[in-house]
Amino acid sequence: MSRYSPLELAEAFIRTGELSDALDALNAHIEADPTDEAALRLRSAVLMRLPGEANARAALDDLQRVTTPTAEDFVQQSIIWQMGLDNWEQALMMTEQAYARAAQDERIAERLLMLYEHQGEYHRARDLCAEQPRNWRWLQLAGDLAQRTEDYAAAIEWYTEALDDLTHKLDTVDNPIARNIMGMICGSRATVLLKAGRLPDAQTDFETTAEIFKTDLSYSLMVGVTLALQGRIDEAGALCGSILEDEPAFAAVLREQAVIYPKLEALLEQLGINEG
Repeated sequence: MSRYSPLELAEAFIRTGELSDALDALNAHIEADPTDEAALRLRSAVLMRLPGEANARAALDDLQRVTTPTAEDFVQQSIIWQMGLDNWEQALMMTEQAYARAAQDERIAERLLMLYEHQGEYHRARDLCAEQPRNWRWLQLAGDLAQRTEDYAAAIEWYTEALDDLTHKLDTVDNPIARNIMGMICGSRATVLLKAGRLPDAQTDFETTAEIFKTDLSYSLMVGVTLALQGRIDEAGALCGSILEDEPAFAAVLREQAVIYPKLEALLEQLGINEG
């Protein structure tokens, strides 16, 4: 007779990656005690790791048998609906249930935002952002949302507020993680400023981002684009030409930008880039 209970055996099998054996042990335990909600949750987690729609539905069924579901139970159901059953509408509904129970959990709020955006529920996504703490992370997400909906003025405001909050709370000079976050937000704002036609401001942000991400020459290339759009073709040509020597594939990026901004044709001509 085993010294371990079926549940203890199941947990041991899970640790060693023996999921089929874990499932057998859990099946035996739940057959003897069908109301053990911890075991139902554990079996659901095992089933979620196994391929196939049948396992996904079985995992969902276990969670739906829990009589007092927590916010995390609804998150797990949402993941099953999304990843296992490709039903984003049900995934959204389950995450709304989770958020209703744990609105303070920013992880759940971010998942709900992602699902709203995927389903095109942009008004609800914006309302959700407005409910969150006014910190750099949520301000950045609000900026991303505004950019996707082409509300460039709002996006610039959100990104600017995010940068202000970030630089007040973290050391963006000597802390490399904070500096990288600053670079990402600054790069996003640069893109929006360019789309909004605010060329000198876009140039400044692209220059800042290029300084932070020195090995990513795409930001320096975009500095050249902003220079060219300001009529500073010689400066733009010198900068972009030096970049193309190291990254010839970036010629395709310049062609793409010229489709958006026909004024860049003069830059392409100077660089000898075939537009076709």
